[in-house]
Formats: sequence, C-alpha cells, structure tokens
Amino acid sequence: MPRPAAPWRALLSSNIQTLACPTFSLATVSNASGAAVPHVRTIVYRGFYGELPVTQYNPNPGNPGYSSDLIAFTTDKRMEKFNHLGGADGVPLSSSPSAGNNNVEACFWIPPSTGNPIIGKQWRIRGKCYVLPRDLDSNDERAENTKAWLIETIRKDGGGDGEQFDFSREYKAHFGNLSPPLRGSFRNPHPGAPKELGDQGLKSSRPIGDNELDEEVARANFRVCVIEPTRVEYLNLEGPSRTLWVPVGGEVEKIEQLEVVGKVTDGWREVDLWP
Repeated sequence: MPRPAAPWRALLSSNIQTLACPTFSLATVSNASGAAVPHVRTIVYRGFYGELPVTQYNPNPGNPGYSSDLIAFTTDKRMEKFNHLGGADGVPLSSSPSAGNNNVEACFWIPPSTGNPIIGKQWRIRGKCYVLPRDLDSNDERAENTKAWLIETIRKDGGGDGEQFDFSREYKAHFGNLSPPLRGSFRNPHPGAPKELGDQGLKSSRPIGDNELDEEVARANFRVCVIEPTRVEYLNLEGPSRTLWVPVGGEVEKIEQLEVVGKVTDGWREVDLWP
C-alpha cells in the first residue's frame, strides 16, 4: 500500500518554488585514517523523485501522475561525493557494511520576498541518501532491492504504488532535464584530476544536444540520487516558530524521546519547538 504524502511536504514544496535557483546545502561525513571528515556542497534540487519539473531542454518527460517524498538531485558517479554516500549504487542490503555510510543533512534557506534579508525560513532535512542504479531492471541484487523499495515509496495519483513506474524513462528524463553544457560535463575528464595529466581522450566541455540523450559515455557517469527524510525541521524566523517532524516508530523518535509529545499525522509526529 503506498505511503500517504508527508505532512511537511506541501509547505516545503511551496517554499522551494519561491527560489529563483532551487539549491540546498548537502552535508556528508567521510572517514579518513579513522577520523570523521565533514563535507558540505551546494546542490541543485531536482524536485521530488517521480514528479520531475518540466524544463525547456527536455524532450522526454518522465512519469506523469506519480509523486513521492524523496528529494532528488543528480551527480557524476566519478566524484568524491559518490564514495561519501556509501560508494555503491542502490539501497544497501541489511547486511551491507556500507548501510550506515550514507547519512546526510540537507539545508534549504528561503529568503523573504521583501524586508529584512535575514528574516527568512530554514529547512534542515536529515536522512539516508541513495545513488540510484542506472539500470533498475537488471538482475543485480542491489538494483532489485532498490526497485522494490521505490515501488513501495512512490505514489500514483488516484491511488496505487509505483508498480507501473518506468524507471528507465525517469533516468533518461532526469538527464534530459539538464542543460546541454551540463550534460556534456559528464563526459569530461575525471572530476578533480589535474589538468596537467591530460584529457584522457575525452571531449571536454562539448554540449550534448536534445537529440543526443543516449550518449553513452555521459550517461554511464550520470546518476540520480534521492534523500529519504528521517528528520525534518522547519524554522520560520518571520514567526518566529520552529517545527519538527519525525517518522512514528522510527529511530529518531526514540533517540530524541518524542513518543509522547506533539501530534501524529499520516505516520509522522509533529512537534512544536522553541525557536
């Protein structure tokens, strides 16, 4: 049975729509020689997975009539970020040692439309981040596990789950939603490699047109990532007010001892906090 829409989702979506450029900060942690090393990046928000926004570049729409609570963005599999998110495509199996390496926090800042520029709204969203396999129809165990999880997570308008969702079409649509120069960046030389080492025979900085969306080199490196929220905090400095949502029965609810406070709506506990 599909999950109902999270109670915080509509408000977050309406706030993001006010941004001229919908970006957020993404915090990850990696381990280097036994020490935890933080990393923060600016990421372009690509919508909730399953309901891809329309852009002028994309001749291939995704899957209309679906929605989810998964926050989507895209990345190059060759980047350091991939290793910081667990170093493997897909949802880890319960026995996987990388299952705990993909904890992230996303932060959206929503400035006011007028008035004091520091009196805005902030969303902090903690959760698990997964790099979706390129081919979710393969027989690979992680791909099968990821597809089964997504089918249960995605909602179909009018009732139903993601059983009929076309994952290959969604992958191509996400690639098509990028501008031609950005698509071309996925066939650049290895991100972060010194230029003195050469271009590795790759055609750097050449755009990929709307009629070239099957370009193999770029698409082999291109990945869609999703964040599954496990803790959502909204701070409205105009109020001021501060609200927290956590899944009922989840680990965060227990750790923060929230079982007997707030109210419960559609599987989420909503708690008013002091600003």
